[in-house]
Amino acid sequence: MSSHNIVKVADIMTDKLITLNAEDNLEKATQLFEKYNYDGFPVVNEEGILLGIVTAYDMVSQSYATHLPSLLHILDHALPDDNSGQAIREQFNIIKLVRVRDMMNTDPLVVSPDVRVEDLAKEFIQHHRVNPIPVIDDNKKLVGVVSRFDILRFFDENYFYKMLEDSGHQGILKRLERFGDK
Repeated sequence: MSSHNIVKVADIMTDKLITLNAEDNLEKATQLFEKYNYDGFPVVNEEGILLGIVTAYDMVSQSYATHLPSLLHILDHALPDDNSGQAIREQFNIIKLVRVRDMMNTDPLVVSPDVRVEDLAKEFIQHHRVNPIPVIDDNKKLVGVVSRFDILRFFDENYFYKMLEDSGHQGILKRLERFGDK
């Protein structure tokens, strides 16, 4: 079989994009994580150019490393106090000032839509914490995201055949069917 590129990132990526803006606050980011249960969200400007990515890991390590100890301290020490509500509100007001730009990774791993899926898999193997990976065109415009799950789906036989068919590789399917008849 020839080694021409069968399936590319463009064939498996998600192009229904849920993104954040650099000026969005921590609360909005948290709500997206709660609602969609994704590992990360791309951050784009008004033109759709990728500025960075915010992952759940970034949020925990950046924002909560700063604010969670203060909140827990208040819960431990200030609750019996009459002004404990005030102290908690002050902490949350500080947290509300945190913006996505303060937490995002401004130099994320990215791929182009025409990268082969096997090369994408190697990127995931080398970068354990990275997920998802933004897919950008030559102008750094976000065109999709691709996750470990998108690669895992290849292990589903029906998905694999549908993938080959959708990407115009019926010839391979025919050869596979002939091979299966032997």
